[in-house]
Amino acid sequence: MPRFAISVPVGAWHPFLPHALASLKAQGPDVAVALLDASGDPRVKAIGDAEADWLAYRRHGPDKGQSDAILEGWANVDSQWLGWLNADDILMPGALDHVRKKLAGEPDLDVIYGQSTIIDEASAMTGYHFNVEPPGPRLFEGCIISQPSCFFRRKTYDSVGGLNRDLHYVMDWDLWIRLYKAGAKFAFIDAPMSQVLWGADTKSASLNRGRRTELRAIIAAHTPEEKQKEIFRAFAIHAIADMIWPPVLKDRVLKHLRQFGQSLYGLRADGQIASQATLSLAHYFETPVRGLSLSFDGKPDDLAVSASVPVGKIERSGNQIRLDFETPLASGQPLAVTVIRPEKDRPEKNPKARPLYFRQAAWVSD
Repeated sequence: MPRFAISVPVGAWHPFLPHALASLKAQGPDVAVALLDASGDPRVKAIGDAEADWLAYRRHGPDKGQSDAILEGWANVDSQWLGWLNADDILMPGALDHVRKKLAGEPDLDVIYGQSTIIDEASAMTGYHFNVEPPGPRLFEGCIISQPSCFFRRKTYDSVGGLNRDLHYVMDWDLWIRLYKAGAKFAFIDAPMSQVLWGADTKSASLNRGRRTELRAIIAAHTPEEKQKEIFRAFAIHAIADMIWPPVLKDRVLKHLRQFGQSLYGLRADGQIASQATLSLAHYFETPVRGLSLSFDGKPDDLAVSASVPVGKIERSGNQIRLDFETPLASGQPLAVTVIRPEKDRPEKNPKARPLYFRQAAWVSD
């Protein structure tokens, strides 16, 4: 069975950090976690103290940035496979089981990655990471790999020179490109393997000078010259759209930008449900949750809803559907929810049917 070394760099306290560590702890044996804490926040130190017997390595104190911290973790934990998780990233239940199963059938793989769900600051699911694609030349035009859902062989990683500690925004994309160019064997798992927070304060939404500089450098080095301006413009447009205020205007702009994106599990990039969609969820709260509240743009009155756990009651009100579980959902228990539109409301059956957009799936604890 492969052994994984997972670095968890922490530059500042985030409420998801306990969830990130809990999600790693739930991945089974042979997972060694390094906590690299440069926050100076006593809450991070307290978590480190509470998990001292479980953590393979920990450091509380200054470092030279996120990449430097990640490298420190890997250097102090022996393993064949590597990955990292930021303080606001969370693994889905069984994420590393997907990797183990893939390796059992194809033991010569070097890089294995999967899909991600997108969550907000309240841990509500808002969609999928629609930029993720199977490996291929498109990697030179955009970061089509979701970093928290990606794991790679240490030996192959070392052979391409490792993570660039001088990069702070695109170190993952830079690494994937070097691995791909070196002929590493990639495998794609079409299943959600992590939850990723998207928000105005996340690094991926930033368009500051540092990120602009790194983006331009990697685009100039690897992407076709005739596409370089177009690719940088796409990064800029989406970063700016994420910072639009008020939220209602931001939602409209993002819906417009994403209307031509791909569909995942029946959900289009802008949230539109044509016929049937499946939502993959999990939580890592300390206490079980009682239910789930689904919110939509449009009337979901005729939607058929089912779940992978027994549901005691379904209530509908306005643009929301609430599911109350027969037994509260425990931390780390996977949940799949499927919504099905009646045939009369499907665009392919009725061109005049009004579109229906999924907006979020929020946990209900009361």
